Amino acid sequence: MEKLSVVMPVYNTYPYLRQCLESIINQTYKNLEIIIVNDASPYIEDDEICKEYASKDERIIYIKHEENRFQGGARNTGIEKATGKYITFVDSDDYILKHNAYERLIWQAEKSKVDVLLYGIYAFIDGNDSEKIQIYRNSYYKKAKKINTDYFPSDIVCNKIFLLERIRHNNIKFKEKIKFEDFEFWYRYVITVNPTIKYIDENYYMYRQRENSIMNSHVNYITRFEIYKMIYNFIKEHNKEKEYRKNIIKWLNIPANFNNFSDEIKKEYRQNATKFMQEIDLKGDEIFNILDMQFFNMFFIDDYILKKYQEVIENYKKIKYKYSRVNVFIYKLKREIRRIVSKK
Repeated sequence: MEKLSVVMPVYNTYPYLRQCLESIINQTYKNLEIIIVNDASPYIEDDEICKEYASKDERIIYIKHEENRFQGGARNTGIEKATGKYITFVDSDDYILKHNAYERLIWQAEKSKVDVLLYGIYAFIDGNDSEKIQIYRNSYYKKAKKINTDYFPSDIVCNKIFLLERIRHNNIKFKEKIKFEDFEFWYRYVITVNPTIKYIDENYYMYRQRENSIMNSHVNYITRFEIYKMIYNFIKEHNKEKEYRKNIIKWLNIPANFNNFSDEIKKEYRQNATKFMQEIDLKGDEIFNILDMQFFNMFFIDDYILKKYQEVIENYKKIKYKYSRVNVFIYKLKREIRRIVSKK
């Protein structure tokens, strides 16, 4: 049995640590190396629980940072210390759903000989894991043996098992002291490694949605544009801009909870989005063909995008009645633009 290194960053997650650790140490697959990285958490409970479990299970390696390096830094420490053939990442407020998850996944990894194994996730609201919803589970990935723009899996790393050698050989690390480090890591990994993949259409991971988590913070959605710029520059450096153009544009699609943002955050989000659109030289027909309709509604008040809408109309007005979907769209678009312009 090949060793699997499980890397688990810890920072202020002591209410959930025991559940997470129990779900890992009780796996039927026993050849595990569990690397817990306490990222300089000021909470003594985190340290005490980690030490307790490390004293009971010799497979646990416990490391404590002197300085807070964020989740990316903790994961990098885990990568440096790992000795397994495979490596995976578990957030310490989440847990593994089935006791035989790693047994089944490593069997599939060994059988398929791929660079990355992917699987599905359930999300649940903290305190109510009986009402879980399915996320990041798309059976059409089963068709793909390589990642491309048509088969580009979610950018989170917790539903993936990697060959450790691929990460190390290509010197791929997480960005430290930034948020949304998964996104940056995954794109750099895919573009650098060009990995083979296999998708397992089963849910093995339970993702806890906490009210005060990074992912639920409205303000932190704005910081995504810093990551977008990093990845966009990386893609350009590797002459992949044309290949990944659709992916880059889709980053602009509106967060599902955008309507819950304050007016101030909405304004700042629009400003950052518009700046990024200008940087990538977004075309009107790209808006129409690639982005969701909600994007139009959000940016009608923006002069830059208003001009792009007008480009769309100019591009399609010569094909009246040829494509009914296009003409319905143009009719609604013209009506909305007239409404907005009339209020200026």
